[in-house]
Amino acid sequence: MKRSVEHQQTIGTTDKAMLSCAGLCGINLATGYRTGEADPVAEFYRPCLEQATDYRRAVGYFRSSIFLIIGEEVIEFAKRGGRIRLICSPSITDEDLCSIEEGYSLREDKTDEALCTEIDCLLADETTHYRTRVLATLIAVGALDIRIAIRPNDQGIYHEKIGIFTDAFRNKVSFLGSANETWKGWHARGNLEAIEVFCNWAGPSDAERCQKHEAYFERLWSGQTKGVEVIAFPEAARKRISAVAMGDLGEVDMEEIRAIEKPGAKGRVPLGHQSRAIADWKAAGCRGVLEHATGSGKTFTALMAVREHVEKGMPALIVVPSRLLLEQWGVETRDEIPGATILLVGAGHDRWRQARRLYGMTDPSPDLGKRIVIATMQTVSSDEFLSTIQSGSHLLVVADEVHQTGSQQNSKLYLLKAGCRLGLSATPIRYGDPEGTQKMFDYFGPVIPPPVTLQDAIKAGRLVEYEYKPHTVRLTTEESEEWKALTLKIRWEMARQNEGADGKNPLSEAAKMLLIRRSRIAKKAANKVPLASKILKSSFSVGQRWLVYCEDKAQLSDVIEALKAKGLEPLRYHTDMEGDKDATLAHFKTFGGIMVSIKCLDEGVDIPAVDHALILASSQNPRQFIQRRGRVLRKAKWKNLAVIHDAVVVPVSLGDEPEQASLLKSEFIRAIEFAQSAINADAAVELRHIAATLGFDPDAPDDTGIEEDE
Repeated sequence: MKRSVEHQQTIGTTDKAMLSCAGLCGINLATGYRTGEADPVAEFYRPCLEQATDYRRAVGYFRSSIFLIIGEEVIEFAKRGGRIRLICSPSITDEDLCSIEEGYSLREDKTDEALCTEIDCLLADETTHYRTRVLATLIAVGALDIRIAIRPNDQGIYHEKIGIFTDAFRNKVSFLGSANETWKGWHARGNLEAIEVFCNWAGPSDAERCQKHEAYFERLWSGQTKGVEVIAFPEAARKRISAVAMGDLGEVDMEEIRAIEKPGAKGRVPLGHQSRAIADWKAAGCRGVLEHATGSGKTFTALMAVREHVEKGMPALIVVPSRLLLEQWGVETRDEIPGATILLVGAGHDRWRQARRLYGMTDPSPDLGKRIVIATMQTVSSDEFLSTIQSGSHLLVVADEVHQTGSQQNSKLYLLKAGCRLGLSATPIRYGDPEGTQKMFDYFGPVIPPPVTLQDAIKAGRLVEYEYKPHTVRLTTEESEEWKALTLKIRWEMARQNEGADGKNPLSEAAKMLLIRRSRIAKKAANKVPLASKILKSSFSVGQRWLVYCEDKAQLSDVIEALKAKGLEPLRYHTDMEGDKDATLAHFKTFGGIMVSIKCLDEGVDIPAVDHALILASSQNPRQFIQRRGRVLRKAKWKNLAVIHDAVVVPVSLGDEPEQASLLKSEFIRAIEFAQSAINADAAVELRHIAATLGFDPDAPDDTGIEEDE
């Protein structure tokens, strides 16, 4: 039976001896633990948590300090009334550190932004989504209190690692060392870490150390430590995470907690195709493109090459097409290559411009250690970047979505000299742009065989299987007339061009713009709106997660109004939307529903839980619809099958509307691709029946089109 604090204060030496087996002092603790020689979790962390009523911890990075500690023992600790107070640093980039120095309000904004970004990433990842909800519940019930430590006037982050366990009898165990509050930091098969342990009953020296550690933590918690400012968990981040909290700890599914694999317990082991790909790339002189489907783990494969390169002391440059991919690569690179210095460039990250930082980060000297620059294509292609970076044989260049480097603007990065070059893309061939494709291969090297196809990823269990359900829709009379008029203009414009060396007439800029205008007629076909409301009204069930792809805001608004008229409650998502789009994503991932979006997954937003998709607008470019399909097929817990509905625009009759032959051909490129890999064979049969009715050969689709770069 636990005694009151007052009674505990009055007991003498004999009584204390009688209680020698109670609480923390009943644990057989060593004076220190080192992974490889002991199991710190089984021998120290778990036993202390089981006996403690209070746990105080001050550690390094926010993301590794918080979200990976959730486990069964923590829930039981909280149910007993235990309380955790945690001080840690947010994942703030070097660029943010300069901004933080500018003032208190801006400091809070940057800290809040860093935490919100981290929360969004964790909610988006199925492997951390449930843990994040459990953590939100711990905060909501008062079992966990978090404060953020920053160093506003110095470079670097708050990086101390100190902890204090206290039990009901005021026994205390304090520890300090290299371990962060992560499973990689604690697990015997994780990082090589060491901690020293002090017990306040073990003698005067240990008692003094415990007292000093406790006093220091309390000064830190109350903001009285010089050189460190401790602030409350920012309100926006608190609201973000509170939105997914459960009602109470009784709602936590302990089986779900037990089933979650602890990061670091096994380590991330490369799959066979990943190891082979890097070996073949090295055999090709460290040049080449990996044509690997969505879900095959392209990012991790590339980071295997990056890790090996930077561990030799050589710098690496990772190039990405968007801000979201920049942030995602930053998070994953920090996870997979700990200890590396990472510099983000572009999309608001401007620190690289200061004090020749980029120049130093890409210096060939191996004495400077592991260095990785992650930059947007737009910034890398600028004259300022190209004139500042130290390129040469010492540099490794990795390009994600490498096909986008073939555009006129992005191809300026080909001016960079690099000894090692690696491109990544599920579909590297640039649609309708053989010249840009060839420039890309000339710089990065050819595709490293064999490619990893979507079918390979499905067979390997990396993606789920899917049903494909095409729905025919026709243009209105007005849309048909506009299509016919633009078709005549396109033919006239193409006839004006001189024949190229390959015997074909190259597309002029005017012809490209006309093709884009014409394709948008089909994307925005008015009859798609009632089709969408009909499909969703008859097929949507509560708990499902439907993603509806629209062309633009006008079509999105029309679809939302049509769905509301049917009694449905869709969510709206697009880049420029008003309100909190991250909260919208979090709600959708947690509770499901219908989300009507514009290029949602094209932006790098990953929602594996999506189990239904309705494609109202799709580019003629096979890359776009192949990538979208791959993202919808991402694996998630309890998701074994995806369903893709597709609005396929067809003419009433090719005999009456011959100018729509090109429309039908472009639509069938997508439809046939989707039907061939679907589990329902009747989809392909239905498409061939439609083609036969219209007098169209579906096996000879036209390849007329252009690459529309993001």
